[in-house]
Amino acid sequence: MKRKRSRKRKSPVNASTICAEANQTSDASMKDNEKKTHDPQCKEGELTVALGVVKKVMSMEVAEPFNVPVNPIMLGITDYFDVIATPMDFGTIRRNLENGAKYTNADDVFSDVQYIWENCYKYNKPGNPILELVDQVKEKFTMFWNAAGLYGRRKQTKGQVSSSTRKRTRGPTCYTRFLALRPGERIVPKWNENGEVIQQEKGKKLTSYLGTLVRCQRNALLQVKDWSKVPDEAKEKLWGLVLEKFDIDDEHKDYVMNSMGNKYRSYKCNLKAKYYDPYETDEERLSNCPPDVSQDDWRWLVHYWGTPEAQAISKKNKANRSKHVLRHTSGSKSHAEVQYEQAQMRKDGKVPSKQEMFVLTHTRKDGTPINNATRDIMTQFEELSAQQAGKSPPEADKLFTEVMNRHGHVRGFGLGRTRFRASVRTLVKEFSFVKEQLASMNQQREKQRKELEEMALQKDRMQEEMQEWMEEQLMKMKDEMMQEFQQYIHQFQERLKSTKIQPKPKE
Repeated sequence: MKRKRSRKRKSPVNASTICAEANQTSDASMKDNEKKTHDPQCKEGELTVALGVVKKVMSMEVAEPFNVPVNPIMLGITDYFDVIATPMDFGTIRRNLENGAKYTNADDVFSDVQYIWENCYKYNKPGNPILELVDQVKEKFTMFWNAAGLYGRRKQTKGQVSSSTRKRTRGPTCYTRFLALRPGERIVPKWNENGEVIQQEKGKKLTSYLGTLVRCQRNALLQVKDWSKVPDEAKEKLWGLVLEKFDIDDEHKDYVMNSMGNKYRSYKCNLKAKYYDPYETDEERLSNCPPDVSQDDWRWLVHYWGTPEAQAISKKNKANRSKHVLRHTSGSKSHAEVQYEQAQMRKDGKVPSKQEMFVLTHTRKDGTPINNATRDIMTQFEELSAQQAGKSPPEADKLFTEVMNRHGHVRGFGLGRTRFRASVRTLVKEFSFVKEQLASMNQQREKQRKELEEMALQKDRMQEEMQEWMEEQLMKMKDEMMQEFQQYIHQFQERLKSTKIQPKPKE
């Protein structure tokens, strides 16, 4: 018989591990517990395990808003205590458990925990991000609570997995840092020349926030066939919610809406794969409604996915998806983010070529290709490069386009990137540049026209002034000549008077 190899792994979430965590309380609280008078019905074992569960939940980042009492003054919600009769938080529950002054069994603890969810649902309006946070915390709490054995095991239906044996995953995106933003404070994303977001701060990613918004059924309707059928009013509402947290110009609105469309399709695809496909009958599917989907929406989705139209679309999409053999290794980072990071790491700041980007995003940490399809692509790169040896160097990224181009789609260059889409923003920029140049030329021409008109007016004014001056000079010369002539006549007459003329003798 082969011996099983022991693997070093994290201890599972069960009653023993949670009890061990709960026993790490301070010595002072332990002495207080020993001195207090116990109720005959008090179940110390359950309370110890419950304390461990509460501590485990409080250690999660997503539970931070629920670990302390609500401060209406600081949060600007002065009517909170008018609406909520029994405020509750995990910190208060933990202190009550450590002091041993309130609870007698796990049911008492569970009842107080329910106030946390109920208060949150009661006070906050639909669409508030805190509602998705409370759903995530509630799901984790329920999983830890059941795993600790505080509830009897539920009867599992086909396709379900026990919470104690379920593999731990990252789960839905948490965005607690958005709640810490002050009123009016907005995050300013950084964009590259292609209009793609880059350099996203951890915990404040635009793309993650977009996925969170479309997963909320209050924002994006589920009773539609696809994203294109979502009403424009709902899309404008989503755009408004984005602008509340991010400072984005209207020129990037198309990128945001397209990204939300992709997130919306992925969300519905995951719902179908997790809650619809594993079951054979609609009765089983309806009885396993996703926790974040209403019963009405789920009934509509189950009915639609069972129609011949939806099944034909699903079959076609699966066939197309099976042809996608290239897998990337960049994780949640986009192609644009990887490209930006690589450019920042280089001394010259030069952006990597498409061929270099393909190698970076399709190889493992040890430098080996992720699969045979990737290896074949890299081999083609090497063969074409060898053929070009000794010849004039090809144009930038020409080799990449020759290898990766398939029916207009440039593979390995990011989601939905085609030759047209890859250059459309450049064309738009060139068109804008030409438009600006034409506008500048028109302005110059208009300026020259006005200058010519002004010069013509000045010329006319000068001609008029010259004409007036010449006429004035002529009149002045005429007057002067008349005066001189009259003076000459006068002098001549005076000389005639003063001179006696002798008559000639007769012969």
